[in-house]
Parts: sequence; C-alpha cells; structure tokens
Amino acid sequence: MLPEDVTHLDRLARRVDGPGPVAVIDPAAGNLLTANHAAGRVPGPGQAEWWSTSNVTRTSTPYAPLVVSCATPPDDLTTLVWYAPTSVRAYPVVAGQQVMWWAPSLAGVAQEHRLWCYAADGSYVTYWYLTSTYRPMVITVPDNVAYVRPGVRLNRSFAELPIGQSQLAMATPENTAQRVGVRQALSVAQQAGKTPLAEYRVSGTSAVLSDVNGDACVTIPESGTVNWVPADGSPGFPVTPGQIAVFTTEFAAQGSGVEFRNDAGTVVSTSSRQAALVPAGAAYARPWATATAVPADTPIGAASLYVWDQAPELPSGEGAPLLSVTGYGQTVPPGNLDARNVTLELVEVTSAAG
Repeated sequence: MLPEDVTHLDRLARRVDGPGPVAVIDPAAGNLLTANHAAGRVPGPGQAEWWSTSNVTRTSTPYAPLVVSCATPPDDLTTLVWYAPTSVRAYPVVAGQQVMWWAPSLAGVAQEHRLWCYAADGSYVTYWYLTSTYRPMVITVPDNVAYVRPGVRLNRSFAELPIGQSQLAMATPENTAQRVGVRQALSVAQQAGKTPLAEYRVSGTSAVLSDVNGDACVTIPESGTVNWVPADGSPGFPVTPGQIAVFTTEFAAQGSGVEFRNDAGTVVSTSSRQAALVPAGAAYARPWATATAVPADTPIGAASLYVWDQAPELPSGEGAPLLSVTGYGQTVPPGNLDARNVTLELVEVTSAAG
C-alpha cells in the first residue's frame, strides 16, 4: 500500500474530514447497484426502491419482477428513478472516475438515460443525460460529486413491461461496448406515407385507399381501420417473443397500436399503446390506426415501427453500501520500520448517525 493510501485511510478512520459514513467501491465490481435494483425485482423490506411520476404505475409484489405501465403518451417530466438505500437515495461514486449506467430493457420506451448528481452532503449538483438509449451512458464524475442517482425519462405509452436488468458500474471497454439491437420494420415508402398502396389495408363501410401524386391516402366516411402490411402479403412484420414493438403514426387517428399474429396469421393479442412486449406465440406485428369521418383522399402520413431486441444479460448487483468505521489500528511489522499493517473494522449503516 502506498504511503498516500495509508494517509487517506488514517484520515477516514479518525474522521478528520467529516463524521462519515464512508463507501468502499470495488473498481472490479461488475455492478454497483443493489441486487434487487440490478435484477429489476420489487423490493422486499429494507431493499432498494424505485420512484416514478404519477402517470407510471408499478407492480408491488415483493421479490417478483418489477412491471411498469404508462397508459398515456408521457410528458417531458415522466420519469422512473432508482432510489438507493442510502440517506441521499443515490449511489456512491468516485470523483474523476468514469461510470456507466444502462437500463436496456427500457431502451425502446425511454427518451433518455439520466444520472442525477449529488455532493457529499447530499445537496443536488447537476444531472447528465443520454438520448441514445440503445447503448450505455458514460460520464466522468465531477470533482464536487459523491453520489449519482440513476433513472430514465420515458417517452412512449406501454403496458405491463418488465424493467429487466440494469447496470451502474465503473466504465470499462467491455461494459461500455454493450448494445441492444433495434431495426425499422416498415418500408421506406411506409415511413414517408407513400405508395405503393399494396403496403396498406383499410376496412370499414365505403372506406378506400387512393394514390394522390404518390401519397398513400384514405377515405373513411364512417369509421374504419388502417393497417400497415408488408407488400409480399405476409400477415405482418416478423417479430420474436420478448422483443418490443414501438409504433408511431402521424395519421389523425382516434386510436392506434399493434396487433400480434402467430405463424398462421391468427391474432394472438392486440395492444393500444405506442409500445408493446411481443407475447408468446407471436410471429408477426401488424400496426393499426382507427379513425372516424376521414375526408376524401386524406394522406396517411409518416409512420414508424421499431422492433427492439431483448436486452443482453447484465452482471448481478454487488452494491456499494455506506459504512461506518468501528475499529482502526496500525502495527509495525518486525524489522521493517517503514511499513505499516492497517486494520479497519466496518459496519454497514445508512447515515452518519447509524
């Protein structure tokens, strides 16, 4: 151990710079989150919790997978936050070091990954965000920051989506290179609301499709449904159970979503949210939008169907608990006056008061 490290431990043990508590962060730890946070499990007594805005609902069965829903398209404040079991409700970090944060199972419904930063006394400092949710967020911890609180800002409506595993760790080339796959399922023409009309379906009394200067248009005198379909006649766009399908459209619809069909083309389930988990037995996703009294030759407009792959397996949570020094000693090895054996006894606490 270097002399400066011994001096640092001595100051911590003697509470020279403050009453504590202290945190021991293992740079080799694969995940600094608590076990239930990392696994996406509803907390039992004394375990780490989540907080969310009122438009996000969360299941509450202890130790079961945490499942969240957002019934309406989120506003700019819609967030889900990981609360650490500390007085600051944030995880300890080391100033000057790089840390990464990622919740890949929510990548398809999140606008941003976020890290809120706090000083050693718990006061708020700043926050960082990343909009590229398909990959981990990486920051260098500012000098005045001792804690970070991870979270996500949501931007899609969805129902009963498990939040899955997440990771907060010291950044390494390996963990920052992780990615979750995503692809656009609609054709280039469908994305722009263009013909051919074979890539659309419409149902409803006297409802018809039309080509107006290359724009795919629709007339729905009463009520009807528009579907986006592959030009080859398949029941829908290929998907795999466990993926997430995210559909958005500019069409002035009263409702929209995705229906899932099996290999035979039979409907397995239907979602009326912007994002939906592909259910067991599904092989195809078929977007839809319903509307009433649509004037003649109304453009269908731009649309998007992103299909997000299942998240990769992440390391189990090891935690970075707050500790109080309850015992401290130094001894000199025989015959080596320049060396010291240092002993620290630590007990896990939630604050300086215990």
